[in-house]
Amino acid sequence: MSLRKRIQILLAFLVGIPLLVLLFESYQAGRKTLVTEMKLEARQIADLETAKMDLTFDPARLIVEGLVRAVEAAPQLDADSISNLLQRTLHENPDIYGVCIAFDPDLTSLGRFAPYFFRKDGGEVKMPVPDYMTDDWYTKPAKSGAGKWSKPYVDTHVHTLMVSYSAPIRINGQVVAVAGVDLDLDSLVKNLYSLKPGGEGTAYMVNLKGRILAHPDLKPLAELPGNEELNELVGLIKGNKVDTVAMLDPVSHVKSWIVESPIKSLSAERGGGDWSLIVSWPIEKRMLPLNGMVRRLLVLYLFLGGAAIWFLNRIFDDTITRPLRKLAEQANNYAEGNFDLPAAPLNEAMELRELGQALNVLGATLKKNASSTDTTDSP
Repeated sequence: MSLRKRIQILLAFLVGIPLLVLLFESYQAGRKTLVTEMKLEARQIADLETAKMDLTFDPARLIVEGLVRAVEAAPQLDADSISNLLQRTLHENPDIYGVCIAFDPDLTSLGRFAPYFFRKDGGEVKMPVPDYMTDDWYTKPAKSGAGKWSKPYVDTHVHTLMVSYSAPIRINGQVVAVAGVDLDLDSLVKNLYSLKPGGEGTAYMVNLKGRILAHPDLKPLAELPGNEELNELVGLIKGNKVDTVAMLDPVSHVKSWIVESPIKSLSAERGGGDWSLIVSWPIEKRMLPLNGMVRRLLVLYLFLGGAAIWFLNRIFDDTITRPLRKLAEQANNYAEGNFDLPAAPLNEAMELRELGQALNVLGATLKKNASSTDTTDSP
């Protein structure tokens, strides 16, 4: 292999390896920065949306607690006063869908009394609630003695997704009624559907039992089996803090960054089912900008590396390869007895200058010996 080829290979290694290391370090630094920004953005989205949810659900709980205190403090139970209280509550709280107080027919003078005021066609309508004694919204708080959130359900009358909060009313230490408020979740679901974190992400709600609310790829309310991915998500929910992990999304089964943020207003402490907001970003799609940047850097580094190799190769060629080639050509001519070429150049590098000087001395000696031989041989 020629010296020139060896120099070119050496230059390729000397230039190429640092550029590859630089490209790798740039990728690692870019990835770290992007992941940090992604986690921060996801947490900000999760914090903002959970705050909105608390503003949606907490007022309903506070309204029910206000109804409970109003009825418990009343000097006597009066059907008209209770109906007026419910109608006024619905009118003054436009964010709730319906409100009701249902009495145990055997424990008060009102008998089977359960007025329900709700919104319909832009107005406020009153209707009695039939057979409420066996409904979960009534039986669970009545038996537990504490306020409870129902699981989301589709109301059969208005065909919309609803959730209810209900709490017991006590008189003389005995639960005699249950007050409840209904919330329409359609606006909440539409808001979660519209969220596209990072352009490709999703936001949805999930609880410990694997019930999922408002995932864009599922019906508004869906349940998933307790597979491994969901169990991992449930583990995050049990942690009761904001977590960010890389895992398979339990719905899409795509490796994603998952941000889990507990919804305090729906926690078990406040009568809920420990619901959490999930922000999910597919890692591969999220990393596309970084991959594009790496491709651009690769093209740039190849151009810079090629230019550096070409420039260094020209320098080595001018300072080493070409002078050596001239010296080799001159040595060949001396070997053939041709001493007419000019002396070897002496303006090169020190080592080449020393070699040129030695070659010039050799040429002069050979020329002198050749002249002496010619003189001796002449008659």
